[in-house]
Amino acid sequence: MLVVHNLTVNYKKQNILSQLDFSIEGGEVVGLVAPNGTGKTTFLKSLVGLLPRLSGKLMIDETIELTNQREQYLKQIFFLESAQNLYPDLTVMQHLEMTKELWHSAVELSETLRLFRIASFQEKRVRNLSLGMKQQLLLSLYYISNAQLLFFDEPLNGLDPTNTQLFNSFIKKLTAQNKAIVMSSHNLESVAALCTRVVFLHEGKLLELTDSSESLQEKYNELFGVPGGFDYEI
Repeated sequence: MLVVHNLTVNYKKQNILSQLDFSIEGGEVVGLVAPNGTGKTTFLKSLVGLLPRLSGKLMIDETIELTNQREQYLKQIFFLESAQNLYPDLTVMQHLEMTKELWHSAVELSETLRLFRIASFQEKRVRNLSLGMKQQLLLSLYYISNAQLLFFDEPLNGLDPTNTQLFNSFIKKLTAQNKAIVMSSHNLESVAALCTRVVFLHEGKLLELTDSSESLQEKYNELFGVPGGFDYEI
């Protein structure tokens, strides 16, 4: 569904992504794993054209290319970096209506309100929502967009147990609908449970975990030099 070839991105003369290749198909949930500051968010922003590229070709379904068919390309994708990107003066319902219209979605508002349990505060402005409510709204926008490609940047950060369960169920529902999902996360346990495959962003390249006998934690430690323990007593 999405193919990325030779993606290279620099920031302040520093090479962040280097001739990177990547692909994902419908029904896949790809876990994107790396420490903070290594380019995960840069990668996701590059996939939606929010950052300039030195090189790289991004295509959906072998026919829709970002550079020449930007609007058609972006209509296939939904990416909202965090709840901080919501509009503070708009209500929950206004966010839903705007997203539904912009993505030409056939998903019903009533269904979205019910699934994400947000009907009780649908007329509240975002500035008056709790963090948990904002997280519920964020997930509901992904759902109502009905986009085929969904990119999540650290979606589990700060989630309480209730919203964590909601997110896990949501991902499984999207997978059953043949959506393609890229999810960056530090939560290796959730990555292992939700993702169909895992890639590590290391020195500007994506390295896929191919050895089924090796745990995510072992591979993470190997790539990023996490020490095995303390060499002094506390």
